[in-house]
Amino acid sequence: AIAKYEEVLKLSPANMTALYELAFSFASNREYAKSLAAATRGVEYQSELLPMFYDLIGSAYDSLGEPQKAIDSYKKGIQIVPDAPMLYYNMGVTYLESLKNADEARRALEKAVALGPKQPEFHLILAQVFQSDGYPTPALLAFPTYVVFDPNGPRALSAYGFWRAILRGGLEMGQSADPAGQMRQPPSSSQAKAVKTDEGDFSDFESAITRSQQTVIAEMDRGSDELPAFLAHVTRLIAALVDRPADRSTFVGTHYLPFFAELKAKNFVEPFVYWSMQRAPVPGVRDWITTHQDQVREFVTWSRNYNWPKPQP
Repeated sequence: AIAKYEEVLKLSPANMTALYELAFSFASNREYAKSLAAATRGVEYQSELLPMFYDLIGSAYDSLGEPQKAIDSYKKGIQIVPDAPMLYYNMGVTYLESLKNADEARRALEKAVALGPKQPEFHLILAQVFQSDGYPTPALLAFPTYVVFDPNGPRALSAYGFWRAILRGGLEMGQSADPAGQMRQPPSSSQAKAVKTDEGDFSDFESAITRSQQTVIAEMDRGSDELPAFLAHVTRLIAALVDRPADRSTFVGTHYLPFFAELKAKNFVEPFVYWSMQRAPVPGVRDWITTHQDQVREFVTWSRNYNWPKPQP
């Protein structure tokens, strides 16, 4: 493929499609210096591929061990194309993985979600940042949003596991997943993150999680089946969450809370729960989905067409 693109570019040096595919192929072949050189040629031209060239430049710098140059490249691309979600997404990944700056990663990933709310991966990585950096309730909302959009994806079961752990009140802040979706070792008590409130103070709600989970345990001790008890648990928590005053100055207050408020208002809590659990080894989930196909279809159609808020400039 590289040889063919180079042939095209000898005949037509300004063929942006061929130049982009050449840079992308070099990156796929782990020839990052060559990818960087080709992508740098691409930003000398005005084209619809400009954000993708800057994305490749940033990725190449990151892979070459120069993450700050990667950040600078993403930011330069954003100045030119401010509504390109992948630039924010990959900038967030560089902040998170290479620079270990969770605050900047969260801000970049929130912007990526705002610009591309129907991209499942954006919700997943943001959920991991929330969960590992002291935001249990935002993580509780972001993990199942990813699963709703990609219920059979390779990381759906891991995301479901994190969601269930938070719902049990048992996932320590600071524990996280690696890019493949595997659980990392839990931190020591000195490493665990304190719960943060700049996305909203959810301390009352987080106490309600524990109380509701205790109710689940008591119901199951009395002989209740797992699925009805869990459904009642999630129903209680969503009602408690969306009925409390929301801080509309935060990302969570403007994006995730309205999504779950409308989900509740449309009586979609039940299909949401079963749809989110379909990869889990829980007896009865698949049977419910099979016998309630109209209800599931209505929920999925709503989620795919949900009117997410316009991103702030």
